[in-house]
Amino acid sequence: MDPLLAWAGAASALVAGVTGSLHCALMCGPLACAGLPRGPGRTQAALTWHFGRITAYTFVGLLLGALGRTVSQALLVSVQPVLPWVMAAGLIITAFDLAKHARPIPGVAAISGALARAGAKLEPTTRTFFLGAATPFLPCGLLYGLFLAAIATGSPWGGAAVLFAFSLGALPALGAVQFGAKRLTVSPRVALIARRVVPLVAALVLIARALMMRNEVNHCG
Repeated sequence: MDPLLAWAGAASALVAGVTGSLHCALMCGPLACAGLPRGPGRTQAALTWHFGRITAYTFVGLLLGALGRTVSQALLVSVQPVLPWVMAAGLIITAFDLAKHARPIPGVAAISGALARAGAKLEPTTRTFFLGAATPFLPCGLLYGLFLAAIATGSPWGGAAVLFAFSLGALPALGAVQFGAKRLTVSPRVALIARRVVPLVAALVLIARALMMRNEVNHCG
């Protein structure tokens, strides 16, 4: 695994999670509050929901990173020089939310519904774990670029780090929604600038490194 790919992806994903808080609160807010008791036990149920959410994101990232490694190993030629470009593309998609009008990935939404149904008959705290675990499978354009970045790490642990960082970044906003915050402290303008600048800087670093590696290969050849 190229450490630069993992670090660039994770750092950008963390910023996307924090600065995309307004989006996440609107998209996942109702699901974050679903099933939470109004009285005693609300804090425990909310923490369990976040545990389910972060666990599911990390597991999805691990699978996507494993997919990237499998594809890399299956090809007859090395894809290592291509991975920085793929990661850069994923970060640019995330920065400008280019996938917001993309169609949902076939079959993925069904996983979300299946998890919600699986937890429906369980006791409240366990049910919230399943509801949290359903969130990575909701249609979300913001996520698609990060999914591509997770694949581009070419490593299960690199992919897990990318989506773990994103899920951690969105935690404060979703937690605030669960406990009735009337407003979020992140300025929409500042959030938009940060969400675009950080992934773009990371993408430029990766592109510069890819060009340097190509020049070194050509020079050696």
